[in-house]
Order: sequence, then C-alpha cells, then structure tokens
Amino acid sequence: MKLSEYTMAVLKNFSTINSGLVLNPGTLQRTMSPEKSVLVEAELDDSMPIKFGIYDLNLFLGNISTLSNPEVMFTKEEGVMSDGTFTLNFKPCSPELIISPPDKSLSIDEPDAVFDLSSALIGKILRLASMNTLPFLSVSGNAGGLFLQAHDKNNSASNYAKTRMGDWNGTEFNISIKTENVKMIPDDYLVEVKTGKFAKFTSRNRKLVYFVALETK
Repeated sequence: MKLSEYTMAVLKNFSTINSGLVLNPGTLQRTMSPEKSVLVEAELDDSMPIKFGIYDLNLFLGNISTLSNPEVMFTKEEGVMSDGTFTLNFKPCSPELIISPPDKSLSIDEPDAVFDLSSALIGKILRLASMNTLPFLSVSGNAGGLFLQAHDKNNSASNYAKTRMGDWNGTEFNISIKTENVKMIPDDYLVEVKTGKFAKFTSRNRKLVYFVALETK
C-alpha cells in the first residue's frame, strides 16, 4: 500500500508526541506522550495489516519521504518500502519498548465545560506563545465571557496574550494547559473539559481526538 497524505500527516503529528509508535491492525491508531500528559486517537486513511513496533518514528517517516511515494508492506520481520528503484527494509522493535496508551479509551461522561476552538485561533495563540516564551494556555468562562490566554502564570512580569472567544452562560471555570502539550493537527475542535483532570479536543472534520492533561496547581 501507499500511505496517503493524511496518514503521513497524522503519523508526523504522532512523532511530536512520542518518538516511538506501535501500529495496530486496522485504521484506528493511538499514541501517548512518555509523560502520559497527551493521548491521541486517530482514524487513518490506510488500514495496517499487523501489529508493528516502530522505535524511531521520525526515521521511519524520513525513509518514506526520501523514497519516491513508495509501496509499503509490513511483515512480522520487517517493513519493506520500495519505489521501484530503491528498496529499504525497516526492522521493527518489540512493542514493549514503547510507551503506549492503555487499551481502554478515555471519555468524559459529564464535562464541566464545552466550547469550540477554531483552527485560526489555536494557530495564532500558539504563535504568540512561542514568540513570547509563554509556557501556559488558559481558558476561563465567567459572566464576562469566554477567554483564551497565553501567559506565564509563574511570572507576573512576563508578556501575555488574551482574546475573548464569545459569551459564556455556563458554570464559571478556569483551566490551564502547558503550551508544549498543545500539538494538535490544525483543525477546528470541540473542547470538553473535566476540571482537575483533562481536556478532550475532538476534530470537527476528522475522526481525531486529543486528550490533554490539565495543570492542577
């Protein structure tokens, strides 16, 4: 099979969360950061035939990119990539060497807050956070509205960026996430929050879900 552009994009995104990956049979793939602060579930365009451990996902993807749109075949012994001129044989690793999500999927039965977050807004706040070295993103809902902020909550003298996303009629809340854990593929997301635990980001356009741990201090 030839991996689609979207499958490659998801796997590249996975590599920013965990350098290793265990591909499982089928289209649903999952990964988790070594710190267990980010968990992702994604439905790929391509169905994987077997379980296959990849210790260095960036290396695996780099080989595919270097070859010219290769055919990729997985066996228990190796992954074979061939573009008609070159063939590369990629050796798997034991799945036990890679930190992977538990088999049980996460869910939020009764979220404390639900709101939408657009691709444009995520992209802009992350650029501002990067330029100003702001380690936290916060979302708050109160009588004044729904606000998104990039800031350093441990340094009151630092720069900060803030925007009003809209009105808020729900229960008052305030959550923080480490900026380094916001590694979503650009898209519009429905966000569900469980205060003190995690936020769930569900893509509006793809079967793609991120669970991100909230800061509890």
